[in-house]
Amino acid sequence: MSVRSRAVRDRKSRIGRIARHLNREHGSVRPDDVVNLAVGCGIKTSRPEVVHVLVRLQLRRR
Repeated sequence: MSVRSRAVRDRKSRIGRIARHLNREHGSVRPDDVVNLAVGCGIKTSRPEVVHVLVRLQLRRR
């Protein structure tokens, strides 16, 4: 696996960790909240990427 794909997988797993934590704490997850928290933690991400991760984790419908 290349360094680039490993970095993408790591970034998506961090986003998923943040989303699961917010879901546990608040009962719901908004993509904008996840983006803001991720950027605050130093993770470069975008709203479409966060939405994709949330759909994959079944925390949001398509």
